[in-house]
Amino acid sequence: MNTIGIIPNTTRDTDFKVTKHLIEVLEAQQFEVKLEDFVAEKIGREGLVGDDIYKVPDMIITIGGDGTILRAAGKATFHDVPILGINLGRLGFLAEVESPDIEKLITRERLQNATIEERIMLHIIACDGMGNKSNFWCLNEVSLIRAFSSRITDFEITINDKLYDVYPADGILVATPTGSTAYNLSAGGPIVAPYSKDIILTPICPHTIYSRSIILTERDTIGIKMIGEEQLNLCIDGEAQMNFTKRHSVQVKKSSKVVKLVQLGELDFLQVLKTKIVGRRK
Repeated sequence: MNTIGIIPNTTRDTDFKVTKHLIEVLEAQQFEVKLEDFVAEKIGREGLVGDDIYKVPDMIITIGGDGTILRAAGKATFHDVPILGINLGRLGFLAEVESPDIEKLITRERLQNATIEERIMLHIIACDGMGNKSNFWCLNEVSLIRAFSSRITDFEITINDKLYDVYPADGILVATPTGSTAYNLSAGGPIVAPYSKDIILTPICPHTIYSRSIILTERDTIGIKMIGEEQLNLCIDGEAQMNFTKRHSVQVKKSSKVVKLVQLGELDFLQVLKTKIVGRRK
């Protein structure tokens, strides 16, 4: 491992102070550092154009929060490059390193001996009823949420092409184990160990007392349609991707692709959970 790409969140590292510090730490250890062209221009360096930031390096280091990792994950996965996150956010489950610990943890020995943990992704196929299909991939979750109306929506759920239930709810989401501590957790869904391969179906604010999350296996395929005239947004990892109406349907299943996250071995999942969630209650 000799070449590392850095992808900062420019809304968090606004003056590139952390980015510059990380570059100094890496170059002092004879790593070659690569930046996206628009970032490099801001700090007087040469950069890479387009997807080259994912093609050239042996590893990507993001600077920001979990959202920065989520935005990088799709392209990093397609180019089979692992990601290490430096957290500048408030609650980071994916980011392995806190910014004050850069010099301590970002060392050649630690990076070369790091564990690469594979996290499953979901493959989402959205159909518009006229034969047109759109493909998406997510690391955390796919969600269907209200766009304009405040009405309850009825969601018809199938599992492996068999009708499971109709959920009256504000929305519906399907999460990976990695995403179980994100929107799924806020919606009352269960926390699942991120290295498992289960799929979580969670209604958002269901209008019944019996509608609860269900944990499915990696072999299961979930189908979702809506009943009614409402207009929804189909969101991938929190980003709206397309409008969704009763003409549409969506199929969700485990993807064959995985996201590779660099683990430096400082904390395991249960320690992170205790620190990030339980510790916040004190």
